Amino acid sequence: MSAPRAAAARCAAVGTACLLIFPGAGAARADDNGIADKSAQAIADATREAMSGVTSMRMVAKVTDESGTTALDLRFDETGNCVGTVTPPGNSGMADVIKRGDDVWMKLDDALLRAQVPGDAAEDAIALINGRYLHGTTGNFLLRDFAEFCDLDFFKKEFSSKPVNEQLTKGKRTSVDDRPAITVTSRRDGETGMYQVSTEDKPYLLQIQGTDASGERVEASFSAFDEPVTVRPPAPADSVDLSQLQ
Repeated sequence: MSAPRAAAARCAAVGTACLLIFPGAGAARADDNGIADKSAQAIADATREAMSGVTSMRMVAKVTDESGTTALDLRFDETGNCVGTVTPPGNSGMADVIKRGDDVWMKLDDALLRAQVPGDAAEDAIALINGRYLHGTTGNFLLRDFAEFCDLDFFKKEFSSKPVNEQLTKGKRTSVDDRPAITVTSRRDGETGMYQVSTEDKPYLLQIQGTDASGERVEASFSAFDEPVTVRPPAPADSVDLSQLQ
């Protein structure tokens, strides 16, 4: 997966989330936080506040455009820790990603290396890397864009932004992975989307589904809020410094 493609996946996922973070009285259920009885605008404000305060979370996302579907499964926190997987379009392999502070480790499986490296050079790369992680820092141009989609502060900034000219409609109660939620749909400048907000505990954003004007589709779910992110960098023998390969 190329760094530009990784950046596109990150921006697509974040962009849709940003668009869907949107700009009734009744008795709440005993286990409710009461958000389902509020207006769409009130839900929006409460969700922005809740998401701006998270210290960690898990994001599972699929971004589909004309080149195919990119899948992300990442856990990251506000201290710079991140761990997860990235699957590029075409089902051509997978990359494991580990980030601790400014250090980044990325492990491409053989299928992905063959998809990314042309011709016979792929087998040479596989032999050279020999199942190890590629190691560098966020300053390395090959890893910079991969590291950015592990940046919780970036997501929190996008989540907390307030779109304009958005039409909102509050929907029905639902559930996301057995967590009760309230649905809100959004339309704005060719963008359409649906999101689910938790109706228990804090009103976290649990799921988004959206399509932009170009037809790009995004599905993403969020969970494990404020849970510790355990990062175990590979041993030096299990990684190879990118500077040695350039």
